[in-house]
Amino acid sequence: MTASRLSVVSVGAHQDDEFGCLGTLLRYRDMGARITTVSISNGDKGGQHDPSIPHGVIAQTRIEEATRVARELGGEYLCLGLEDGFVFDSREIRLAVANVFRAVEADVVLTLPPTDYNNDHIMAGHIALHAALLSAINVVETEAPPLARAPTVLFMDSIVGLDFQPTHYVDMTEQFPEKVRLLRMHASQMLSQPNITGWDLVAHAEVVGRFRGQQCGVTYAEGFRPVLRTPLLRPGWVLP
Repeated sequence: MTASRLSVVSVGAHQDDEFGCLGTLLRYRDMGARITTVSISNGDKGGQHDPSIPHGVIAQTRIEEATRVARELGGEYLCLGLEDGFVFDSREIRLAVANVFRAVEADVVLTLPPTDYNNDHIMAGHIALHAALLSAINVVETEAPPLARAPTVLFMDSIVGLDFQPTHYVDMTEQFPEKVRLLRMHASQMLSQPNITGWDLVAHAEVVGRFRGQQCGVTYAEGFRPVLRTPLLRPGWVLP
Protein backbone atom coordinates (compact mmCIF):
# COMPACT_ATOMS: atom_id res chain seq x y z
CA MET A 1 0.00 0.00 0.00
CA THR A 2 1.23 3.47 -0.80
CA ALA A 3 1.43 6.05 1.95
CA SER A 4 -1.89 7.63 0.99
CA ARG A 5 -4.02 5.21 -1.06
CA LEU A 6 -5.14 1.60 -0.94
CA SER A 7 -4.80 -0.03 -4.37
CA VAL A 8 -7.61 -2.44 -5.29
CA VAL A 9 -7.69 -4.58 -8.43
CA SER A 10 -10.60 -6.65 -9.72
CA VAL A 11 -9.63 -9.42 -12.14
CA GLY A 12 -12.17 -11.17 -14.34
CA ALA A 13 -12.29 -13.04 -17.59
CA HIS A 14 -14.71 -10.60 -19.25
CA GLN A 15 -15.52 -6.91 -19.21
CA ASP A 16 -18.55 -7.19 -16.92
CA ASP A 17 -16.99 -9.61 -14.44
CA GLU A 18 -16.68 -6.96 -11.75
CA PHE A 19 -20.41 -7.72 -11.39
CA GLY A 20 -19.83 -9.58 -8.10
CA CYS A 21 -17.77 -6.84 -6.46
CA LEU A 22 -19.08 -3.63 -8.03
CA GLY A 23 -20.84 -2.41 -4.89
CA THR A 24 -17.65 -3.05 -2.95
CA LEU A 25 -15.59 -1.16 -5.55
CA LEU A 26 -17.96 1.77 -5.11
CA ARG A 27 -17.28 1.72 -1.39
CA TYR A 28 -13.54 1.56 -2.02
CA ARG A 29 -13.88 4.51 -4.41
CA ASP A 30 -15.62 6.53 -1.73
CA MET A 31 -12.75 5.71 0.64
CA GLY A 32 -10.30 7.21 -1.87
CA ALA A 33 -8.79 3.91 -3.03
CA ARG A 34 -7.07 3.49 -6.36
CA ILE A 35 -9.20 1.13 -8.45
CA THR A 36 -8.14 -0.95 -11.45
CA THR A 37 -10.42 -3.36 -13.31
CA VAL A 38 -8.89 -6.06 -15.52
CA SER A 39 -10.39 -8.47 -18.02
CA ILE A 40 -8.13 -11.24 -19.23
CA SER A 41 -10.10 -11.83 -22.44
CA ASN A 42 -11.26 -9.44 -25.14
CA GLY A 43 -14.91 -10.50 -24.65
CA ASP A 44 -15.41 -11.11 -28.36
CA LYS A 45 -17.99 -13.89 -27.87
CA GLY A 46 -20.41 -11.62 -26.00
CA GLY A 47 -22.80 -11.09 -28.90
CA GLN A 48 -25.32 -13.88 -28.32
CA HIS A 49 -28.16 -11.37 -28.66
CA ASP A 50 -27.18 -10.77 -32.31
CA PRO A 51 -24.81 -13.36 -33.83
CA SER A 52 -24.50 -11.24 -36.99
CA ILE A 53 -22.32 -8.70 -35.16
CA PRO A 54 -18.63 -9.39 -35.96
CA HIS A 55 -16.55 -10.61 -33.04
CA GLY A 56 -14.18 -7.70 -33.35
CA VAL A 57 -17.03 -5.21 -33.07
CA ILE A 58 -18.35 -6.94 -29.95
CA ALA A 59 -14.88 -6.90 -28.38
CA GLN A 60 -14.43 -3.20 -29.03
CA THR A 61 -17.93 -2.42 -27.74
CA ARG A 62 -17.30 -4.30 -24.51
CA ILE A 63 -13.91 -2.66 -24.00
CA GLU A 64 -15.51 0.77 -24.41
CA GLU A 65 -18.29 -0.14 -21.96
CA ALA A 66 -15.79 -1.38 -19.36
CA THR A 67 -13.67 1.74 -19.81
CA ARG A 68 -16.69 3.95 -19.08
CA VAL A 69 -17.57 1.93 -15.97
CA ALA A 70 -13.99 2.16 -14.69
CA ARG A 71 -14.07 5.90 -15.27
CA GLU A 72 -17.20 6.13 -13.10
CA LEU A 73 -15.22 4.31 -10.40
CA GLY A 74 -12.47 6.90 -10.72
CA GLY A 75 -10.20 4.13 -11.91
CA GLU A 76 -8.61 2.46 -14.91
CA TYR A 77 -9.66 -0.50 -17.06
CA LEU A 78 -7.15 -2.87 -18.69
CA CYS A 79 -7.84 -5.60 -21.25
CA LEU A 80 -5.19 -8.31 -21.63
CA GLY A 81 -6.62 -9.55 -24.91
CA LEU A 82 -6.98 -13.33 -24.78
CA GLU A 83 -9.73 -14.83 -26.92
CA ASP A 84 -13.08 -15.07 -25.16
CA GLY A 85 -14.04 -18.67 -24.45
CA PHE A 86 -10.44 -19.83 -24.54
CA VAL A 87 -8.80 -18.41 -21.42
CA PHE A 88 -5.98 -20.75 -20.47
CA ASP A 89 -3.18 -20.43 -17.96
CA SER A 90 0.23 -19.73 -19.46
CA ARG A 91 3.56 -18.19 -18.59
CA GLU A 92 2.73 -15.11 -20.64
CA ILE A 93 -0.65 -14.36 -19.04
CA ARG A 94 0.63 -14.98 -15.51
CA LEU A 95 3.40 -12.47 -16.10
CA ALA A 96 1.01 -9.97 -17.70
CA VAL A 97 -1.31 -10.04 -14.68
CA ALA A 98 1.62 -9.96 -12.25
CA ASN A 99 2.91 -6.89 -14.09
CA VAL A 100 -0.44 -5.16 -13.61
CA PHE A 101 -0.34 -5.87 -9.88
CA ARG A 102 3.17 -4.48 -9.69
CA ALA A 103 2.45 -1.41 -11.81
CA VAL A 104 -0.52 -0.34 -9.67
CA GLU A 105 1.09 -1.49 -6.39
CA ALA A 106 -1.88 -3.73 -5.62
CA ASP A 107 -2.88 -4.25 -2.01
CA VAL A 108 -6.16 -6.12 -2.54
CA VAL A 109 -7.20 -8.38 -5.44
CA LEU A 110 -10.83 -9.36 -5.95
CA THR A 111 -11.29 -12.20 -8.41
CA LEU A 112 -13.61 -14.97 -9.56
CA PRO A 113 -14.10 -18.17 -7.54
CA PRO A 114 -13.08 -21.69 -8.58
CA THR A 115 -16.76 -22.72 -8.59
CA ASP A 116 -18.20 -20.30 -11.16
CA TYR A 117 -20.31 -21.42 -14.12
CA ASN A 118 -17.88 -20.44 -16.89
CA ASN A 119 -14.46 -22.03 -17.21
CA ASP A 120 -13.02 -18.71 -18.39
CA HIS A 121 -14.06 -17.34 -14.98
CA ILE A 122 -12.45 -20.24 -13.15
CA MET A 123 -9.22 -19.84 -15.09
CA ALA A 124 -9.17 -16.06 -14.52
CA GLY A 125 -9.33 -16.59 -10.77
CA HIS A 126 -6.61 -19.23 -10.95
CA ILE A 127 -4.36 -16.96 -13.00
CA ALA A 128 -4.95 -13.98 -10.69
CA LEU A 129 -4.11 -16.09 -7.65
CA HIS A 130 -0.79 -17.26 -9.02
CA ALA A 131 0.06 -13.84 -10.44
CA ALA A 132 -0.44 -12.32 -6.99
CA LEU A 133 2.21 -14.66 -5.65
CA LEU A 134 4.58 -13.93 -8.55
CA SER A 135 4.15 -10.18 -8.13
CA ALA A 136 6.33 -10.19 -4.99
CA ILE A 137 8.97 -12.68 -6.16
CA ASN A 138 12.01 -10.58 -6.99
CA VAL A 139 13.62 -13.06 -9.39
CA VAL A 140 10.55 -12.99 -11.65
CA GLU A 141 11.10 -10.21 -14.15
CA THR A 142 8.39 -7.97 -15.61
CA GLU A 143 8.37 -4.39 -16.83
CA ALA A 144 7.28 -3.09 -13.41
CA PRO A 145 9.44 -3.83 -10.35
CA PRO A 146 8.40 -6.48 -7.81
CA LEU A 147 6.16 -5.62 -4.90
CA ALA A 148 7.53 -5.61 -1.38
CA ARG A 149 4.58 -7.77 -0.36
CA ALA A 150 2.06 -9.83 -2.31
CA PRO A 151 -1.50 -8.46 -2.37
CA THR A 152 -4.20 -10.17 -0.39
CA VAL A 153 -6.65 -12.08 -2.60
CA LEU A 154 -10.37 -12.62 -2.08
CA PHE A 155 -12.81 -14.57 -4.20
CA MET A 156 -16.05 -12.79 -5.04
CA ASP A 157 -19.40 -14.55 -5.40
CA SER A 158 -20.35 -16.86 -8.26
CA ILE A 159 -22.88 -15.34 -10.64
CA VAL A 160 -25.97 -16.90 -9.02
CA GLY A 161 -24.39 -17.78 -5.68
CA LEU A 162 -24.16 -21.50 -6.49
CA ASP A 163 -21.52 -23.55 -4.68
CA PHE A 164 -20.11 -20.48 -2.94
CA GLN A 165 -20.45 -19.72 0.75
CA PRO A 166 -19.07 -16.32 1.74
CA THR A 167 -17.20 -15.83 4.98
CA HIS A 168 -17.13 -12.02 4.68
CA TYR A 169 -19.83 -9.62 3.58
CA VAL A 170 -19.86 -5.99 2.42
CA ASP A 171 -23.02 -3.97 3.00
CA MET A 172 -23.77 -2.27 -0.32
CA THR A 173 -27.30 -1.14 0.45
CA GLU A 174 -26.47 2.53 -0.15
CA GLN A 175 -24.42 1.69 -3.22
CA PHE A 176 -26.93 -0.65 -4.85
CA PRO A 177 -28.74 1.96 -7.02
CA GLU A 178 -25.39 3.10 -8.40
CA LYS A 179 -24.32 -0.51 -8.93
CA VAL A 180 -27.44 -0.99 -11.05
CA ARG A 181 -26.69 2.17 -13.02
CA LEU A 182 -23.15 1.01 -13.76
CA LEU A 183 -24.28 -2.51 -14.71
CA ARG A 184 -26.63 -0.95 -17.27
CA MET A 185 -23.59 0.71 -18.84
CA HIS A 186 -22.60 -2.80 -19.97
CA ALA A 187 -25.42 -2.39 -22.49
CA SER A 188 -24.29 -5.18 -24.81
CA GLN A 189 -24.26 -7.66 -21.94
CA MET A 190 -27.64 -6.54 -20.63
CA LEU A 191 -28.86 -7.88 -23.98
CA SER A 192 -26.52 -10.88 -24.22
CA GLN A 193 -26.62 -12.34 -20.71
CA PRO A 194 -30.27 -13.55 -20.87
CA ASN A 195 -29.24 -15.82 -23.74
CA ILE A 196 -26.90 -17.65 -21.33
CA THR A 197 -28.64 -17.61 -17.95
CA GLY A 198 -32.15 -16.32 -18.69
CA TRP A 199 -31.65 -13.13 -16.63
CA ASP A 200 -29.93 -9.84 -17.31
CA LEU A 201 -27.16 -8.42 -15.12
CA VAL A 202 -29.48 -6.28 -13.01
CA ALA A 203 -31.81 -9.20 -12.25
CA HIS A 204 -28.84 -11.27 -11.10
CA ALA A 205 -27.58 -8.39 -8.94
CA GLU A 206 -30.98 -7.90 -7.34
CA VAL A 207 -31.51 -11.55 -6.42
CA VAL A 208 -27.99 -12.40 -5.26
CA GLY A 209 -27.57 -9.05 -3.50
CA ARG A 210 -30.78 -9.51 -1.54
CA PHE A 211 -29.88 -13.13 -0.74
CA ARG A 212 -26.45 -12.20 0.63
CA GLY A 213 -27.97 -9.22 2.43
CA GLN A 214 -30.48 -11.47 4.17
CA GLN A 215 -27.62 -13.67 5.36
CA CYS A 216 -25.84 -10.80 7.11
CA GLY A 217 -28.78 -8.66 8.20
CA VAL A 218 -28.77 -5.83 5.62
CA THR A 219 -30.80 -5.10 2.50
CA TYR A 220 -28.07 -5.71 -0.11
CA ALA A 221 -24.64 -7.26 0.32
CA GLU A 222 -21.80 -8.79 -1.64
CA GLY A 223 -20.06 -11.92 -0.38
CA PHE A 224 -16.37 -12.79 -0.38
CA ARG A 225 -14.05 -15.52 0.77
CA PRO A 226 -10.34 -14.87 1.40
CA VAL A 227 -7.80 -17.13 -0.25
CA LEU A 228 -6.24 -19.02 2.64
CA ARG A 229 -2.71 -19.21 1.32
CA THR A 230 0.51 -17.70 2.57
CA PRO A 231 1.65 -15.02 1.66
CA LEU A 232 -1.70 -13.83 0.28
CA LEU A 233 -3.20 -13.01 3.67
CA ARG A 234 -2.88 -9.88 5.79
CA PRO A 235 -3.98 -9.18 9.34
CA GLY A 236 -7.00 -7.01 9.93
CA TRP A 237 -10.02 -6.17 7.82
CA VAL A 238 -9.25 -5.28 4.20
CA LEU A 239 -12.82 -4.97 2.91
CA PRO A 240 -14.59 -1.58 3.11
